[in-house]
Amino acid sequence: MIDKSEHGFSFADAAFTHAQLRWSEHWLNQILQLVDWKPFSRELERLYSPNEGRPGWDPLVLLRCLLLAEWNGLSDRQLEEALEFRIDFKKFAGMDLDQAPPDATTFVVFRNRIQSLWSKLLRRLNAQLEQAGYAVKSAIAVDATLVEAHSKPRKDDDDHKGDLDGAWRGFPVKKQVDEDGKEIISRRTALYGYKVNLAASVEHGFISGVSVCKASEHETQHLQEFVSRQTLEVYADKGYVGNRAAIAQRGIKDGIMSKATRGHRLLEIEKYRNKKIVKKRRIVEGVFGSWKQWYGWRKTKYVGLIRNQLAVMLTAIAWNMKKWATIEQLRARFA
Repeated sequence: MIDKSEHGFSFADAAFTHAQLRWSEHWLNQILQLVDWKPFSRELERLYSPNEGRPGWDPLVLLRCLLLAEWNGLSDRQLEEALEFRIDFKKFAGMDLDQAPPDATTFVVFRNRIQSLWSKLLRRLNAQLEQAGYAVKSAIAVDATLVEAHSKPRKDDDDHKGDLDGAWRGFPVKKQVDEDGKEIISRRTALYGYKVNLAASVEHGFISGVSVCKASEHETQHLQEFVSRQTLEVYADKGYVGNRAAIAQRGIKDGIMSKATRGHRLLEIEKYRNKKIVKKRRIVEGVFGSWKQWYGWRKTKYVGLIRNQLAVMLTAIAWNMKKWATIEQLRARFA
């Protein structure tokens, strides 16, 4: 059962009138105004019984809390503490200022309950972006990045097997030249973990699709999952060259970089084409950089492939919402 009781004006609300004035300019308030939350609420409420059980937290409040954790790099316990003291967090979540926050266990239970909804919620959000005039799926840049597993096996401890869903990804031999001009061979350390595959809109960098696989899998196998009926152009590096025939067969503009092969160097026109493609596809590199720096994706957040797949979906939703608010704020400022 969901607690839908109305919250009235309290003494705490009267004490924070200054914060209320500043709240109108806050980017969290911008997200509240931009996003139509009703489709999210309908999807979430389907997982709850309207008559059974004691009244619990509104699932939309809990969803907003998880988004706050994504934007601020908070654990469940840190999120509970922040909701206790931060006014902007409570106002975004839809809580009264004098209301006690959900505990950390509530977030864990809620996250497990809505596992089946993450991809659907991302589609709902992207549909709103399309209605707002943003081309999310028509021209996409696809790429992948390696992410170290939360736990890896130890050679000296057979009992510690680490994240069993992860895999090793070795790096090829790399030739370098030292200070004396001599050629040396070096090898980067192999990584145990996963690979995050991602498609971002070329124009603004909105996430149209994301998935996780073992680090040992080649990224070229995952390009087709991001291509939809709305896709008109696909841009990718030379690692995806094996998809060129399938892309052409579907009538989609081929923006996959050309690759030199043994006995066949790239022609000048192919090099020129590659340079033009780089300008289109490099936006996805910026997404990965931001995810690793600000969203905690230098390492996986959980153990197991399924949990990490759901985690990247939540990050994608949070990314698209904040980017939407940022773009709208910039448009208003320079209008």
